[in-house]
Amino acid sequence: MRWRRWAWLFALAAGGCGGDARVDLSAADGIRAAARQMELTLQEYHDEVARYDTTREDAVIAAFVGRLKTDNQNDDAVAGHVTDFRAALNKIRKDRDTEYTRHAAASDNVAVLREMSRGLERLGIESLSLGDEMQRYLTSWLDARRRAQGPTVETANGGGQ
Repeated sequence: MRWRRWAWLFALAAGGCGGDARVDLSAADGIRAAARQMELTLQEYHDEVARYDTTREDAVIAAFVGRLKTDNQNDDAVAGHVTDFRAALNKIRKDRDTEYTRHAAASDNVAVLREMSRGLERLGIESLSLGDEMQRYLTSWLDARRRAQGPTVETANGGGQ
């Protein structure tokens, strides 16, 4: 995937600029915050589209039932209403599929940002020139801090749509 290649090149370039652990760790924090915000925005958008789809489905069903009540004696009209009903539901389904595809692609971007953040953290810790014990301490501290920030939207929702 081209995006991941460029993301890693960016991470390596940022990590190589000056070799300052503070820069790497600050960049990791910034990227992690951007990923979390992006993830929350994606979830809000996904929920909003789902609510809108429900409203659209309710309107299509109500219109279909109303037409059937009006034209229940006219077989040709009822057949036309069934065709229109199927077409309306098909459009809603296609719109939902498009939204899901976009949501999945954007979620992949969030995963790439998180991967970059972890890579920058590792670069930052490794460039500190500390003993192994201090590196283990900092790694466990960063993991604990990440857990303390709470679950991601993806893990809170069970990883599904």
